Amino acid sequence: MKRLGLDNEAIGEIVAVVDLFAGTNCIANAYQVEPDVSPEP
Repeated sequence: MKRLGLDNEAIGEIVAVVDLFAGTNCIANAYQVEPDVSPEP
């Protein structure tokens, strides 16, 4: 990502967002939550 011109702060923000969504998915999987909307094929 450094080749794209991102500094350490920007990379840290990306890691934080990915971690947030991964954690949300883990919680949803643990509670066996069914999605309200599913993508069209």
